[in-house]
Amino acid sequence: MKHLLKQGSSLSLLIVACLLLSSCWSSSPIEDVNLEAGVALDVAEETETEQDLAQKGGEYPKRNKVSCTYQFLIPQGAIGSKKEGAQSKNYYNATQTGDSIFEAVRELSLRSNRLPIGHHLKTIVIGEELARTTKLSELIEFFSRDNDIRPSVLLFISKGKAREVFRDSLPGQTPAFVLNGTFNNRRRITRIWEPVSMAKVVGPLHGHTSFALQNVVVSGKETKFSGVAVIKGSTGKLGGFLDEAELDGLVWLTGKGEGGSVKTYSSDNNKLVTYEITGMDSKIKASVNGDKIAFHVLIESKGRIAEAYFAGGERLVGGTIRKARETLEKKVQDMVKTTVRKMQHELQADVAGFGKSLQIQHPSVWNKVKTNWDTVFSSVPITYEVKLNIEDYGASSTTSD
Repeated sequence: MKHLLKQGSSLSLLIVACLLLSSCWSSSPIEDVNLEAGVALDVAEETETEQDLAQKGGEYPKRNKVSCTYQFLIPQGAIGSKKEGAQSKNYYNATQTGDSIFEAVRELSLRSNRLPIGHHLKTIVIGEELARTTKLSELIEFFSRDNDIRPSVLLFISKGKAREVFRDSLPGQTPAFVLNGTFNNRRRITRIWEPVSMAKVVGPLHGHTSFALQNVVVSGKETKFSGVAVIKGSTGKLGGFLDEAELDGLVWLTGKGEGGSVKTYSSDNNKLVTYEITGMDSKIKASVNGDKIAFHVLIESKGRIAEAYFAGGERLVGGTIRKARETLEKKVQDMVKTTVRKMQHELQADVAGFGKSLQIQHPSVWNKVKTNWDTVFSSVPITYEVKLNIEDYGASSTTSD
């Protein structure tokens, strides 16, 4: 009898659970919600639509500090989602200007019959002007607190207006998804920084540590990753940029590249030689002598010769290979030095992890300098060593000693 009662209770609970789940699934049909794909944050600048609505009474009490542009996905099957004889976008953008990001998205609920949902939010792009004047921690405050939004949302800076990044796209593409997908090309090129999510910036922001975010620029319907933005630990705001070539140096310096290439010209005949990276590693060694801190960086890589114009299709001999390797190693070292010079003397921000190495290797010294590390870092001497291991010379060439 007890066994039967127990079975009956379990069956009742299962039925109730199924009813609750089915209720949840059917409470908000996909065609009745606005799925947030991306958010662009800029300094306050009302759109023509906002100004027109305000003149007609569609205004509410606020201070204009930030413009929030939401990119919403248009559900398949929604009324008006497809136009006959024309390719329609699968997204639309809506901007609301105010002083509260939370209030802004709620205000957009007055302009659509679909409920905004943040479960699928992928990207947050912050415009340069806003990032220079407002702490990043304040700009992502709402998103980090909202239970609907995942902490894996990726952060970007745009050198220009962030809303322009979401403005247009090539046919069949959604700008917010294009940004995320571009990181898949890290195995092809070293000019893409590692993806940085909201979860990853919490530690640096609270620890007042400088870090880098991918910068994105736009032209017409195309976006392009273009270097990185440097968020200074002392201010929590945008401090400046490293361009594409300087990002190349940063990736080599940190060993965070997944693939790519480096090119240079032979010193004796000025012919192009290109090295394809199949692996890289970097070790930062901190040394302390009294109050003096110094670093030595060892960069190692393996790869192949992808182009060698000076060879003329003929056999690559040992001396030629050695010269090519030495020329490529010097090129990498020069790139790294240029990047560090800018970090130390112009930006005064360590985004390469020198402080982290010091903290691990000499914790007592780190505790003395961590409160003003970026300033200390700006005058620390650094030496470099680059070792490239050429394992392959291409299908069209053979080698000889």
